[in-house]
Amino acid sequence: MKRIILLFAFLAVVCASLASQSQVPHYVVVTEAESEINELEENNRSMAQRNSELDAESSNLENEIEKSREFIVLADDMADRLSASAGEIYTLMQSVVDPQVHKELQNRMEENRRSRYELENRKRRENEAITRAENQIDNNRKMVAVNRVKTRNNEQRIEYLRACIELSLNENQDVESVLDNADKVRQEVESLLND
Repeated sequence: MKRIILLFAFLAVVCASLASQSQVPHYVVVTEAESEINELEENNRSMAQRNSELDAESSNLENEIEKSREFIVLADDMADRLSASAGEIYTLMQSVVDPQVHKELQNRMEENRRSRYELENRKRRENEAITRAENQIDNNRKMVAVNRVKTRNNEQRIEYLRACIELSLNENQDVESVLDNADKVRQEVESLLND
């Protein structure tokens, strides 16, 4: 599933890249284009901030996973030791005749069982925590990948809008030049007529 999402993200980037390369700049209202650029840049900053937060969360979760795995390894070792101890207690219980000693061994066996039960419950909770953390890390990575695709698309749109603005500003300069020239010619005509 993760590979499919990453494949779609890659295809979206390629399609957006091809689409932006085929777009020819056109005349725009400069203030509107600049406003859209500002909005896109703000969206990119927000997504970069969110990606940073998601990466930090994933890093913390990876540390928690490592601690949980270390606990499980130690717990498995302790469970083996508890089993060995239970075996020794059981063997001793078979040969002890004194009721007081037998009762003491029985108590130890019960404590051993409780310890193993608590240890197994904790291992189960740690395994569940690992699964939840791995799922969250996976979700975080998907969101980061999506945000990166959106950021690239926004950057391409920004480049396109800047090219449109440049074209529009050049046109405005040409128009101003033509208008200035028209005003000069009209002034010369008026001057000639008034002489």
